[in-house]
Amino acid sequence: MDILRYDQQRVLILAPHADDETIGCGGVIQKYIQCASPVRVLIASFVMSDYRKYRKETGHYQTYSGNERLRELQRAMDVLGVNDVQFMYLDKSAKTKYHSKLDAIPRVDLVTKIENHIAEFQPTVVYIPSLTKHQDHETLHYAALGAARPYFWNGSVLVYETDGELTFEPNLFIPLLKEELQKKMEALNAFQTQVGSNLHPVHPDTMETKARFRGQRVYVEFAEAFQILRMRG
Repeated sequence: MDILRYDQQRVLILAPHADDETIGCGGVIQKYIQCASPVRVLIASFVMSDYRKYRKETGHYQTYSGNERLRELQRAMDVLGVNDVQFMYLDKSAKTKYHSKLDAIPRVDLVTKIENHIAEFQPTVVYIPSLTKHQDHETLHYAALGAARPYFWNGSVLVYETDGELTFEPNLFIPLLKEELQKKMEALNAFQTQVGSNLHPVHPDTMETKARFRGQRVYVEFAEAFQILRMRG
């Protein structure tokens, strides 16, 4: 029997950056949407101005605009069926204050922003990013734990994987249909400024390989992996 039900839920997904929600939850998002459960994606840091990203394949930095990233995000969310996307911190100038600098923000401020969304959206389940080598992921993870303390909000809390995990021991494997994986890969492919080569952790081929690996744990073809921190029955 499936441990999760996808109908009559309200789902809040906390993403450090635009694409993390797709990498970690692009399959399960579809299951909630198909069952008419509202899904909100809350992105912690987003750059509205021009931004430079190092490309391993070329050995050079690539510059892209915030508008380009917004278009990518909209295309990806359209593919997954998500119509509620919000942001915690927006960098509107060339000198970033928040992107890759969430660890410099007082944790109480991050917790308060998450609390506000919990109070307004009233989720039944919150998905939070795992600990990785990126400081924004780590910072959002711990801030989410503070906001999801049971005497403030007592719903279910699941940790999802993105890339570059330092420690991740999943104990929940959600099978994906081939069509769901293909749609997840299509959504990831919308983030062309972020997708690397097929050796890169952010690439549709890598995503499929990981889905097959996770699926083997429960003897299915494809799956997404999660860690249950708290499951409210």
